[in-house]
Amino acid sequence: MEEVREQLRETITGMTEEQICRRAVPGAHSIGALVLHIGEAEWWWIQCNVSGHKLTDEDRRAPHWDVLKDPDGFASKGCSVDFCLQQIDRIREQTRATLASLDDADLERIFSFERRGQTHEQSLRWILHRLIAHEAQHKGQILMLKRLLGMKSEEF
Repeated sequence: MEEVREQLRETITGMTEEQICRRAVPGAHSIGALVLHIGEAEWWWIQCNVSGHKLTDEDRRAPHWDVLKDPDGFASKGCSVDFCLQQIDRIREQTRATLASLDDADLERIFSFERRGQTHEQSLRWILHRLIAHEAQHKGQILMLKRLLGMKSEEF
């Protein structure tokens, strides 16, 4: 998780607010929105599913919540790279605290959750694997968007 996060950090560091908020093509998400979405997914899996937190109205007002539902809305928030990184760093701190309370045997522990009216069961190992793959996939998407926006990127 930390390796992919560091790659994401390096990918967006140095971008301007205009660059992180700009959409490469109509209908695409901005890079900043994708970064916050990565945090949203991690928060939802770890806090709501692993820790059992029940989603509140306050949670729904967090900058990362449902950020991809309104592609035009993100740019109006005026989010900087630093803001986006602070948000996902805060979420990662919560993730570390949750995972620190678990041990290796918990990797096979099954967590049940309901989504869209269906009950799902996943192991902690699966959840962690999913989070790593999700972040890596969006990091690749961000690298592609940077190229479409005319920015140079380091390859990972």
